[in-house]
Amino acid sequence: MMRRAFRVAATTMVAVALTLPAGVSSATRAAPTTQEGVPAFGHVFLIIGENTTYSHLKLSNAPYLLGTIQPQSAWLTNYFGTTHWSQANYVALVTGQFTRCEQQDLGIDCHQNVDNLFHQLDVAGLGWKVWLEAGTAKCDGGGHHCTSDTPCPLTGFYTTGNPPILFDDIEGPNGVWSPTTPSEECLANDIPAGTDDAPMATFDAELATGDVPAFNMIIPNGCDDGEANCAPVHNRYTQFDDFLAEQIPLIQASPAFGTDSLIIVTYDEDERAGGLAKKHGFGSGGHVACAILGPQVVPGSYDTQWFHYSLLRTLEDGFALPEYLGDANAVTPIDSIWQSL
Repeated sequence: MMRRAFRVAATTMVAVALTLPAGVSSATRAAPTTQEGVPAFGHVFLIIGENTTYSHLKLSNAPYLLGTIQPQSAWLTNYFGTTHWSQANYVALVTGQFTRCEQQDLGIDCHQNVDNLFHQLDVAGLGWKVWLEAGTAKCDGGGHHCTSDTPCPLTGFYTTGNPPILFDDIEGPNGVWSPTTPSEECLANDIPAGTDDAPMATFDAELATGDVPAFNMIIPNGCDDGEANCAPVHNRYTQFDDFLAEQIPLIQASPAFGTDSLIIVTYDEDERAGGLAKKHGFGSGGHVACAILGPQVVPGSYDTQWFHYSLLRTLEDGFALPEYLGDANAVTPIDSIWQSL
C-alpha cells in the first residue's frame, strides 16, 4: 500500500469518467438527447472510495466532500452499496451482478465471461480507461492494495479494485481469459495513472490537454481511497477527502470538462460494522455517500432510494447504450437530478 508521503503529484479518485473517444470533443457530438430522462453524457469521471459508512462522514473529517462538493452536487442521501465485499461491489457497478466468489474477494479466480460496461462502450465506439494510482504495469493486478514501486500480482485481494481484469472479453485475447497474456485492449485501457514518484502524473497530464476517453474510472491507492489510516494524515476519511480536493479541481479545469461532463463520487460499501448490512432492496452493502456534479445537474439533496445498479443504468442511459446489464434491468435510473433540456 502506498503511503501518502510518497506521493508527489496530485491524485484523485476520478471515478470512471465517461468521456468521448480520444480525439472527439463534446462539440462534435450530436445534439443532446435524453434516454429515460437522463441527458447525454460527454466525459464522465467516476471516483470510488472504500468502506465508508454514510453517517461517519463529518465536516471535520471530510471538509471538501461536505463543504465544497455537497453544495455543488446532486447529493444522494439514500444510496446503497450492493453487497459485501469490495470486489463484488466493483463488479456489480459495471455488470449488474456479482458472484459468491467475488463476495469473498478471491481475485482472478472469479473472472467471468459476462458482458460489462467496458465492452458496451467498446461496441458503442466510446473510449474508456481505468486509471490506477497504485498500478505499476498495464492490465496487472494494480488495484488499490498495491504500491507504485512493486509489481502487483494477479492474485486474491490485490485485484479487488480493478474490475476490467476480471472479464474474459476485456482481459483475454480473443475473449479467452489469460493469466499471462492480457489483451491489447486491456494493456491500452487499464493502466497506471502515473509513475513511482508521481502516481497520478500521467492522468493529470492527459487531463490538462483534454485527451481523456469518455469513461474514466479512477482507483486511488489503499491510503487515498480511505480504507486505511496512513501517515502523515492518519485519518482514513480525510485521506480520501484530500484526494478529492486535489483531483476534482483539475478535472473541472480540464478542456475535457464540458457542458455535458459529469463527476461522480461514491464508495463501494459501508464499513461492515457488525457484519453484513441490512438488506435495502438491491442494496445490501450499506448506506454510502454518492455525489454527482456537472453542468447538467441540479444541486440539492435527493432522498430517492438508489443503488449501484441504478448508477450503472444511468451511465448506460447517458451513453445511449442499447441494453441494460443484469439487475440494472430491475431498477430505475437516477432521473430526477437533471436540468431541463
